[in-house]
Amino acid sequence: MSIQKIAVLGGGMGSLTSVFQLTSDPTWKTKYDITIYQMGWRLGGKGASGRNTSVGDRIEEHGLHLWFGFYDNAFNVIQQVYAANNRQPGSPLATWQEAFTGYDFICLEEEVNGQWLHWPFKLWSNGLTPGVSTPPPSMTEYIIRIVDWISQKEKEFSVETIPDVKAKIAADATTIDLLKQKYSPLIVAANANYIDAGKLLTSSASIAANNRNYSLLKNILDDLIAWLKKIAVNIENAETTLRRFFIMADLGVVTVKGMIDDNIIEKGFDTINNCDYRQWLQMHGADPITIDSAIVQAVYGLVFGGKEQYTFEAGTALRGLLRLGLTFKGHVYYRMMAGMGDAIFAPLYQVLQQRGVKFQFFSKITNLGLGADNSINTISIDVQATLANNVSFYDPLVTVNNLPCWPDFPITQYLEQGNEILAGNVNLESYYSTWQPVQQQTLQKGQDFDLVILGISIGALPTIAKELIAKNAGWESMVKNVIPVSTIAFQLWLNTTIQEMQWPYTDDGLALLGSYQEPYDTWADMSDLIGLENWPQASTPQSIAYFCGPTPQPNANEILQNAQQSDFGDASFPEKQTKMAKEFALDYLQQLSAHIWPGIWQGQNSFDFSKLIDINNGEGIARFNDQFFRANIDPTELYVMSFTGSSAFRLKTDQTNLFGNLYITGDWIDNGFNAGCIEATVMAGLQTARAISGQNIVIHGEKDL
Repeated sequence: MSIQKIAVLGGGMGSLTSVFQLTSDPTWKTKYDITIYQMGWRLGGKGASGRNTSVGDRIEEHGLHLWFGFYDNAFNVIQQVYAANNRQPGSPLATWQEAFTGYDFICLEEEVNGQWLHWPFKLWSNGLTPGVSTPPPSMTEYIIRIVDWISQKEKEFSVETIPDVKAKIAADATTIDLLKQKYSPLIVAANANYIDAGKLLTSSASIAANNRNYSLLKNILDDLIAWLKKIAVNIENAETTLRRFFIMADLGVVTVKGMIDDNIIEKGFDTINNCDYRQWLQMHGADPITIDSAIVQAVYGLVFGGKEQYTFEAGTALRGLLRLGLTFKGHVYYRMMAGMGDAIFAPLYQVLQQRGVKFQFFSKITNLGLGADNSINTISIDVQATLANNVSFYDPLVTVNNLPCWPDFPITQYLEQGNEILAGNVNLESYYSTWQPVQQQTLQKGQDFDLVILGISIGALPTIAKELIAKNAGWESMVKNVIPVSTIAFQLWLNTTIQEMQWPYTDDGLALLGSYQEPYDTWADMSDLIGLENWPQASTPQSIAYFCGPTPQPNANEILQNAQQSDFGDASFPEKQTKMAKEFALDYLQQLSAHIWPGIWQGQNSFDFSKLIDINNGEGIARFNDQFFRANIDPTELYVMSFTGSSAFRLKTDQTNLFGNLYITGDWIDNGFNAGCIEATVMAGLQTARAISGQNIVIHGEKDL
């Protein structure tokens, strides 16, 4: 068998997962010759990060990156990567366990009568290990777990609620007695209160005996909600513990009823993707306070959906929510103990480079050309920079505190054009850059490649895949309906501790906050990264904060329109959008930060800018200007949304119809999860490797049933 040359376009996680899986075969060199073509100087796609070597070697990200405990495929791949990289014991991030730390605390923000309130969640941990695959729950098992969760929350509520609410419950003995009579056979069997009757109906023993009675189960759950409403009288203005238990119970009840009524049990989650998630909750009787709750808002926040900006298809939303809350292993979420580039893409690069995969950095793909047989015949590339005369190899990594990292700027001494790039502060990752290619290259099918893995995100397809979109209706529909949007982020380095800032939950571990006021609805305390950076002693931070969220309208529409154009002629556009992100960040600090950090304010009047790190020792707003701000506006870094009904338009990795030598990969394809996250991206990469190799690669959770 002849060796197949594979051209991999884009170095994001989908592409790299595909290549890692293909090259994990010890005989891969007898089958494939693989080259990865990457625009700019670093790998990672939307997960790329860089070290700012001029400012404390600080980590600068696209936004906030977390790994949830149900990401079995992503954890399994990265565990293999760390094992293959085989770093010396004692070196930084030598093992995957050192690269990740699990957390159980999340705080959501709920707005009640114009006032923001903290809603802390301390979740449980378990002894499981993410990445060690087990069969995903059946739909019936999901229902069992939801009812079990409602039952657990009911018990917590009865203990934690205030005396006045307990008195109301005690005074409503008539309702309790009637419910016990109504469900007496089950109550006797459960030897508990009426909610445990619902739990009993979905017990493993009941399922095994085929004693499921979904009508009775729904009645029990409906009676629970009716009882809570009777106690509260007015849920919206009810006491806090009662209101919050009602929201959680109502959400669980509606989820169970909706799964039964829409026959998700038999058809899977995708059957309800024609509805927005909030619309689906409303259809199945959710109270308005539940639909508008911080919990539901957090579901949208996970995909940059905003409070009112964007829809989120119900099946994809429900799949993600149930896996996140009911199937996590170890901890509900994990943080990387460095930048994502350092913890994920540096070891991946090292392993692939050691295996013999070739990398062509500074290769901007401009067009995929079709041949007479409707396969990819040519790949046009703008070569952005070439190696200096005395350099034979571009080594993309730098070392910070003995850890291999990606810099935030190309290593210009390796490049023939390095002095010009440095002098002009040229951004080689931006489509809006006025930098002209130094060469143009055309790869030819049969000579330079046989197969193509297209891992460049969907936002760039209107630019680089015009011929494919014009030729194939499926591609045209995918590009029109699977839509990416822009996001914004900023990072702060502070000379004060989180305790001094008076965040109230310091005993619960590092903070992760969601559902706050947009656009920066999410904040994470990233102070665990201080030791991974390299600040002058007088400027060492005491805390680090990351913020991110969806770009506000109308900015988001403007960015999308610009990303879909072909010439990107407005060179000032990136600066304008970064300024926009910065203005919203300043507004956040001056208007909203007092709620989370009351101790950092100067009295009740203003944010204290002297608490920000500035190695230039500026004063006032100058210290704010020295922080990091980012607007993700380029087509390759837009976040891929799961708008209502959009999954139906996604194509599978090898579902390219007429384009026989092309495989697509990334979080934008039909990968079985279909939401923008590292898990979906890894699933897509594994599917691509499976399609090319023909190997029986098992992918955890790619099918609901």
